[in-house]
Amino acid sequence: MTPAESAGQSAGRMQKGLISTLNTRLSLALMFIVIAVGVAVMLVSQNWMRAYYEELTQKLNFSIAMYVTDTYSLITQNGDTARVQVDAIEALAQQAMVINPLAEVYLLDARGNILAHALQDDNLARRNIPLGPLQAFIRGDIEYPLRGADPRHTDAEKVFSAAEIRQNGQLQGYLYVILGGQLYDNIEDGIQDSYSRSMVLVAIAVITLAAILAGWLIFRLLVRRLGMLSQAMHSFSEQNLDHCRNDLQQPAQAPLPKDEIDLLAQTFERMSEKIGMQFEMLREADQTRRELISNVSHDLRTPLSTIQGYLETLLIKNSSLNDTERMAFLRTAMHSSHRLGQLIQDLFELSKLEAKQMSASCERFSLAELVFDTIQEFRLQAEAKNIHIEVVNLQNSAFVYADISLIQRVFENLLRNAVTYTPANGEIRLQIEADAARPQGAISISIADNGQGISPEHLPHIFDRFYTQQQAKSTNTGSTGLGLAIVKRILELHSSEIEVQSQLNQGSCFRFSLQAAA
Repeated sequence: MTPAESAGQSAGRMQKGLISTLNTRLSLALMFIVIAVGVAVMLVSQNWMRAYYEELTQKLNFSIAMYVTDTYSLITQNGDTARVQVDAIEALAQQAMVINPLAEVYLLDARGNILAHALQDDNLARRNIPLGPLQAFIRGDIEYPLRGADPRHTDAEKVFSAAEIRQNGQLQGYLYVILGGQLYDNIEDGIQDSYSRSMVLVAIAVITLAAILAGWLIFRLLVRRLGMLSQAMHSFSEQNLDHCRNDLQQPAQAPLPKDEIDLLAQTFERMSEKIGMQFEMLREADQTRRELISNVSHDLRTPLSTIQGYLETLLIKNSSLNDTERMAFLRTAMHSSHRLGQLIQDLFELSKLEAKQMSASCERFSLAELVFDTIQEFRLQAEAKNIHIEVVNLQNSAFVYADISLIQRVFENLLRNAVTYTPANGEIRLQIEADAARPQGAISISIADNGQGISPEHLPHIFDRFYTQQQAKSTNTGSTGLGLAIVKRILELHSSEIEVQSQLNQGSCFRFSLQAAA
């Protein structure tokens, strides 16, 4: 492509861009409307002025024909013959030229035929005048301006004055006076390009240009906010969320919208904030997924490697192993398979909780009964370590409104950790009491032990996924590191938070609250 062609395409795109803007389109539309309105006003004003002049002229000269017939004897009756008084017509023509040179006088018979006229020439286009308008004029049935036929033109009509000519009570004819004759037409044609007409056209043009300029400025002020909103939307389409929200320049608390543009801007602001939050959630979810895959691949590899190694050893050295060794290998493989199954179950449950695919089906149940039922599951493990589990119920009617299966899962995870990290001959205390911090009917539950405790540097991370005490101490507890994360998500479904207090080598205490049943 040559430089000239490139420059031509750039100029074409620039011109198209200027025409395609909303401000330009509105200005062009306003220009066409103003021009059309100006032309229409000019045409209407001309027609109105003509009608106004004709109505005024006809009203002022309403009785001119009657006065003439009363003054002059235009038709005389000689027996059965009607005779036109030519001298009277000529005298009337001379007076008409002096008094009103625009008037043309015609003498008609009873049928509307022109008998005589006061014109210097005999250039008539028609010799008969329809009598309907004349009779309406004489009756007084007039809606101004009332027009009649023009003898000089076959298709023209003009305002007039008319009167009957009677003799001895008999109708002899009509006196028909055209109030805007040929001289008026000649004068009107002569002022088509006059100074006054040019001034009117110039005034209309100036008013049109002023209206276009004012409209362009008004549209520019109105469209400026739309331009800012359009720029913000363009930035939003480019996924530059922070930039697009800054372009809108909305205050922290948006005022009431003044018009549709403000409402649209505020709606877009709220939409962009929601989409921005969703993008942040997607980024966090993607980061969580990556961490989950990394952690799962690491934690699943350990039990799988253990199972695979012991099973391969059994296959290779089966004939050389005694029953005790073979049973030890099988128990180790079984323990690893149980841990793998527990890990998969916990991962599945945690993924549903974090994806908000699990909801709480709340019902009314006895919290004390659920606590005792859950303790029975760990009775054998506690007795094996000689751990004493004590339940202190300070609430007479410990009925709560929650999801019984999910709350049981919370107790199972907390009691499992307590039994696991409490040394032999230790003690676990589970207490139920009214929550003083939530006076709207809440029950507080605490699970305390005198185990090894949690160091302060690890305490903020115990509810993270795959965080276990093994990271602090290399003891093999068999924990998946997901139990406390599941507990936190379940309690969040119940609008509750879990708190922990712990001192190293002195024990830990987990506390949360549930809504009391009515």
